[in-house]
Amino acid sequence: MVDASTLIVFSTIAQTIVITITLVVFIMQFRSQEKSIRESSYQGLMGRYNDFIRTLVEKPELVKLLIARMPGEKLEQVSEAEAAVYGHLLVAYGIIEEAFLLYSKKWIDEETWLQWSAWLESLSNAPQFARIHTATSGTFDTNFQAYVSKILSERQTPKIEEQL
Repeated sequence: MVDASTLIVFSTIAQTIVITITLVVFIMQFRSQEKSIRESSYQGLMGRYNDFIRTLVEKPELVKLLIARMPGEKLEQVSEAEAAVYGHLLVAYGIIEEAFLLYSKKWIDEETWLQWSAWLESLSNAPQFARIHTATSGTFDTNFQAYVSKILSERQTPKIEEQL
């Protein structure tokens, strides 16, 4: 036979387990919600960034903001058409960086990433692409920029070997 004190102990243990499970569920929901808020904030930031870059594309005279001068280098004159190319390449660079980050988080599969990477490799053939990559160094994800640097260095290696 079970006495009253045993029932109280079992009741207390059951309540403790229920409260603990409830707290764990609340903590997990809070973390998930916090992560969603962070992701949403970052996506808002990326949207404003893309709006800014589109402004550069629409107003080629602002290309001076886009083409950074290296120390000791003269400011190059860029035509409106070339300025638009720089702007569009920068927009594409940012979009592909977002795809790279999604791939890094395993939110897109490798096959999908390879399609984005193929587009990146195609864009890297544009002569302005290397300039965009250099000028924006440090402003994009470090791993993404290392990936782009690798692609660009692989493009240059065959040219050196061809000259030998």
